[in-house]
Amino acid sequence: SLYLDKPSTFERIAQGKLIGFIIVLIGISGLIFAAYRYYTLYLYSKTIKSKDENDIFSKIENISNASNDVETFERECDEVLLTVNGNLSWGVNWIKFLAAVAPLLGLLGTVIGMIETFQAITVFGTGDPKQMAGGISQALVTTMLGLIFAAPLLAMYTLLSEKVSEILQEIEEFVAITIVKKVK
Repeated sequence: SLYLDKPSTFERIAQGKLIGFIIVLIGISGLIFAAYRYYTLYLYSKTIKSKDENDIFSKIENISNASNDVETFERECDEVLLTVNGNLSWGVNWIKFLAAVAPLLGLLGTVIGMIETFQAITVFGTGDPKQMAGGISQALVTTMLGLIFAAPLLAMYTLLSEKVSEILQEIEEFVAITIVKKVK
């Protein structure tokens, strides 16, 4: 039967040669890192209002109590928000970068595979399809691997970006409420 000779997942990745392994390594690393960042953002969002003196809302309240006018308070809160934004956004753009690199590496593998195919045609002619199969297989497998990892990495980037925006919006709303209280 035709299905008895179906290659395993590892054999399929091996058909992608070095580029295929690089794509898998980048993809798995990116997904693990994205899961880690999501977990840390989740923990941060749960502890954001921990009511201890180190949480962000306590810091904003301390700034409000220490500043005499609204302009000083806004300026100091902007500095805090910039720092928090930098900390929250750390690593998120790397996920986006890996999501873009995976299909580009797949395209590189496609080009390399097609070059091998044309070299086989040059040497052996078109009479024996087995001579061309390796290059065509590499082209298709690397394209597939690039797309397989690009889609979930892009989804994770979107999820992480939304989580960061959600947390920042909550902090900015608290700052706005504090400003309104300070003006009154």
